Amino acid sequence: MSKFKAILFDMDGTLIDSSLHWVDANKKFVEIFNVPFVRELDKIVDGRSLKEGSQIFKEFHKLPHPVEEIMAHKVSCSESVYTDHALPLVGADDLLRRIKMQNDKKTAVASGASLARIKQIVDRFSWHNYFDTLVSTDHVDYVGKPDPAIFLYAANELGVLPSECVVIEDSENGLTAAKRAGMKCVVRFDNRWSDGDYSSADLIVNGLDDKHIYDFLGIKYE
Repeated sequence: MSKFKAILFDMDGTLIDSSLHWVDANKKFVEIFNVPFVRELDKIVDGRSLKEGSQIFKEFHKLPHPVEEIMAHKVSCSESVYTDHALPLVGADDLLRRIKMQNDKKTAVASGASLARIKQIVDRFSWHNYFDTLVSTDHVDYVGKPDPAIFLYAANELGVLPSECVVIEDSENGLTAAKRAGMKCVVRFDNRWSDGDYSSADLIVNGLDDKHIYDFLGIKYE
C-alpha cells in the first residue's frame, strides 16, 4: 500500500500538452518588445508566476516598460494556448480517473499558472471531480517554483503533511520546489522540451500512461 495521502499535479507540460505552444506564444511576445527569443530564459521562468516571469524578462532585456505592461502582453499572447491549443497529455485522463475511482488519496493542481488559467483548463476538460483543490501562485503572493511555497500551501489545504505528498512535475524548477518542500517527486520527461537536471527525482517516466507511475503512486493499473 502506498504511503502517499496526496498527489499534487503541475499543469503545463504535466497534465496538458502546452509547452511547445508556449514557445510559439513567447516568440510572438518577444516581437512586441523587439528583443530576441532566448530559449534559456524560458527554462529560467518555467514554473514561476506571471509577475515573477515578467520581472525576470524585464531585467534580462533591460526594458524600460512597467512590469504590468509586460504581464498584460504575456497574457494576451498566451491566451489561445489555454482556450484552443493545449490538450490533455496521453494518460492524463486515465490516471486522474483511476485515482478518483480508488478514492484513497487527495489530489490538487499546484501550478505556477494563474488560478483563472487553471480553472480554464479544468472547465474545458471537465476535470472538476478529479481535484480536491486548485492552487496557484495567486495563493502564495505570486511566488512560483523553485520556491516550495505553492506545494506547502497545497498540502496544508489538503490537510496532509509534506512527507505524505508526491508531486508530479515536468520541470527542473518544479522538481527543486518539491524537494525543498520535503516531498517525493515523479518527473514526466518529454524529449521534445525537457532540459535540466532531474537526478534528484524519485521516478522519471516518459508519460502518465507508464505502469511504473501507477506502481509508485499505489494506484491500480488495469
